[in-house]
Amino acid sequence: MIFQRSLVLGFVLAGCLSACGLFSSNLHPIPELKEVVGLKKLQPRWKISLGGEDLVPLSPAVAHDHVYAARGNGEVFAYTAASGAQTWRKDLRVSLTAGVGAADGYVALGTKQGLVILLDEDGKEIWRQSAGNSEISASPVISGGMVVVRTGDGSLVAFNVIDGKRRWKLDRALPALTLYHASNAVAVRGAIFAGYPGGKLLAIGLDQGRIGWEAAVAIPRGATELERVADVTGAPQVSDRNVCAATFQGRIACFETTNGNPIWSRDASSIAGLGADTSRVYVADDKGVVNAWERASGASAWKNEDFLGRRLVGATAASGQVVVTDLQGYVHWLDRIDGKVIARASTDDSSAVQTPLFLGDGVLVQTRKGGLYAFPMP
Repeated sequence: MIFQRSLVLGFVLAGCLSACGLFSSNLHPIPELKEVVGLKKLQPRWKISLGGEDLVPLSPAVAHDHVYAARGNGEVFAYTAASGAQTWRKDLRVSLTAGVGAADGYVALGTKQGLVILLDEDGKEIWRQSAGNSEISASPVISGGMVVVRTGDGSLVAFNVIDGKRRWKLDRALPALTLYHASNAVAVRGAIFAGYPGGKLLAIGLDQGRIGWEAAVAIPRGATELERVADVTGAPQVSDRNVCAATFQGRIACFETTNGNPIWSRDASSIAGLGADTSRVYVADDKGVVNAWERASGASAWKNEDFLGRRLVGATAASGQVVVTDLQGYVHWLDRIDGKVIARASTDDSSAVQTPLFLGDGVLVQTRKGGLYAFPMP
């Protein structure tokens, strides 16, 4: 886990790699995987190497039966989701950050210098515009004819997809210490739902950038700056009735979608956010425990402690199962009903960049060594 000073962009608190103990295998040996009777061992449908590790691993995107991936050196790739065949490659000749956004026939990326670049689905560049002097810190969101990006200094900036003109900008003050990568925002029915450092969740009108409501997922506590880090992690999970979000060193909470009124919350800490389906919320916490809570009430459905100490990266709900990855690059499938492990696969011995992405009939995992893996469902 990497942190940055919000007032001095790019400053990395290197000691946190050890202090947090989340991605350091030197402090505590990773426990061996537990044996599971009847476990299915899955092989990828296809796998691709993006060419080695980057200083900043970038998150891929899935849209229109394609997978879009990028490297920090400016290379962008498009692959067919079914076979992994490459359909195009483009070198933008910039330093890319955060990840790829893809929707509505467009692909959007952000740079270390604060540029937003929009491509069409064939890889043709449409425009480049500046979002400010700070790097783009989360995957761009494309919705309603706009591209919305988050910058490292706390701003959300929206651009028109047609001509790249700026539509609005929303500035937010940040705590002194924040996680290096911001939570990805989500666009649903004309609103942007965005989690912020300090545990805040905002609903923002997509058209004009006005805040509809603001709620506290977690309240920072502690005697030091490190202890008070309570950033929202991952992307909020939004439905017609509720929106749920997770924090690092804080809580998991669900709110009414229309007005932000709290519904329930539970103490938990997640480094990669949560997953959800229509009835439940799934969280892989920073201790390696996978929890399932009823989405409407917060009642516990099940808990799996088979991965204690293995430092899980996120949980994704897919086709009646829950998919998690761990620090050593293993992918685990859990039964949605009772949380029991039913299948497993290996990658390249490195952790995932983000939670697995749903591919319709499988999941996509990108690793920190640059591996891109498409797995079937068991």
